[in-house]
Amino acid sequence: MINNPYYLIDFSSVNCFLEMRVNDVPVFCMNLEGQVSTIIPINQAILESGKQQVSYNILPLLGETSLRNNTRFEASVWLYDASGDEIEKKEEINQFAMPENTGIPLPAYKGENFFTAEVPYKLDAWQNSQDLTKVEDLRLYVDLFYSEIEEMIANGQYDRFAKLIQKREDNIATAMYLSEEEKKKRVAELVNTIKTGFKVVPTSSKDVMLIYGYDKLVSLKKSNGEPALSLINEEEGDEIIIELQLHLPQGSADLLVI
Repeated sequence: MINNPYYLIDFSSVNCFLEMRVNDVPVFCMNLEGQVSTIIPINQAILESGKQQVSYNILPLLGETSLRNNTRFEASVWLYDASGDEIEKKEEINQFAMPENTGIPLPAYKGENFFTAEVPYKLDAWQNSQDLTKVEDLRLYVDLFYSEIEEMIANGQYDRFAKLIQKREDNIATAMYLSEEEKKKRVAELVNTIKTGFKVVPTSSKDVMLIYGYDKLVSLKKSNGEPALSLINEEEGDEIIIELQLHLPQGSADLLVI
């Protein structure tokens, strides 16, 4: 019996810009030149037990107009048990891949797959949030929200920042089976790292507004797919990237982090 089911995607890709989503929520997005293999956790995008969707967009490398002849992508969904001191491999529950390239240039490739997850939780997230495609001037509201976050961090208002992301942290802690102490440690470590000399890099009009989560979530992204909100420590040459997923709860006019 698996007490704390922990789902991951184990994938390998060659020469592509890869975006993967679980239930229409991005879980990986990166320009991958050469061959890359890695494993990513996906529990944070599984809101409850039942059928789950995995979709993948395989695009040309940045600056190119078609997929290379040697572009490849394959992945598996694995179920692990996270109830012990260490995560133990249990079983592979799904495999998928793009077809072999025939030599004819392709502008892109999209695919989807499904698997069934059984989890001991149901997250109160964006299931019933408002349809953001129906919100007029959404980009304006999103830009204002990011500006407020940037100002908050720049002014050292870390208690306000922690309160703003509390719901997100609650859901991550539930999906990842973290203790209350571990949840608090996540935020504390982020704040303490920022205090070591990191400065906010302002978002700009060049950042792309991405609506996802079946039209219930919105974020700003850089052209390379990374989250738009970042901080730089110029002295050390280090960068912190902060992912923000925003939604509009029913009956509310204010965007919130979820």
